[in-house]
Amino acid sequence: MYGRILAAIDGSETSTRAYREAVRLAADQHAALRIAHVVDLGAVFAPWADTPVVNFESLETALRDAAAHLVDAAVTQARSAGVMAEAVLLEAVVNDVPAEILAEAARWSADLIVMGTHGRHGLAHLIMGSVAEGVIQLASVPVLLLRAWGHPSSAA
Repeated sequence: MYGRILAAIDGSETSTRAYREAVRLAADQHAALRIAHVVDLGAVFAPWADTPVVNFESLETALRDAAAHLVDAAVTQARSAGVMAEAVLLEAVVNDVPAEILAEAARWSADLIVMGTHGRHGLAHLIMGSVAEGVIQLASVPVLLLRAWGHPSSAA
């Protein structure tokens, strides 16, 4: 049913849970798996970033290095489960992580996007936004969202 699964990861517990499901599904479907992580460089390139307090060049390097380590570990885990996997690092400069995920899904012709959702509501959602919400609003392929274990469901 699915031949190309894009797993968007961010290193969080919720993302890890979704990633494990993507690996399981890819193994079951004999699908190719592409692991994508978006390095959000918005803070590095923000107008206020021209300050002597923080070395933003070092921050940018650290963000990219951490992202590379994250996707390398994910590829190793998928391959050890017998899944054909590859990884891609994407970059967003203006906090447009959903657009980068969707663009990669289109470039790679993904049949399914798998990702975690933190399920934030209220002020946390207003301040931090929702990458998952941004993806599902514009996705042209199915999106499988997984929440963190033990996350309270919203009241109906």
